[in-house]
Amino acid sequence: MKIRTHRDSTVSLESFAITDIILNMFIFFFTSFSLVYTFNPARESRIIVKLPQADVRTPVDQTEPIVVAINSQNEVFLNNRPTGLTDLKTELQSLISLNKTRPVIVRADKSVVFDQVVQVLAVARNSGVERLDIAVEERPSALPSKP
Repeated sequence: MKIRTHRDSTVSLESFAITDIILNMFIFFFTSFSLVYTFNPARESRIIVKLPQADVRTPVDQTEPIVVAINSQNEVFLNNRPTGLTDLKTELQSLISLNKTRPVIVRADKSVVFDQVVQVLAVARNSGVERLDIAVEERPSALPSKP
């Protein structure tokens, strides 16, 4: 006598449809969040620079600064575009021609040769920049000193 097993494992199409909808929602949200992060205007720069730390004070005026970045390979960038020290002076002069008080911020990686930073600062000063700053990371609040 043959024993017959009875399996009632019917899968309905509704469960496949719900699973498909949920997976599509995950894909939509993952891609949209990654795009929001990638094209976020609050991100300062695509150039990776490890800034030194210092005590920070908030700026008084909110005009958009010109950013000169120096990465760890001692490459100079002006507003996220690579440039050389020879071209930096003329490009800075053209950018500040209308507003001499427009701030110029130098963002140098902390592993950069100091001579490179001094050369960039000298070129910026010789191009007529009146407001020249160096970008730093805010130092974490120190523990209170013992009296």
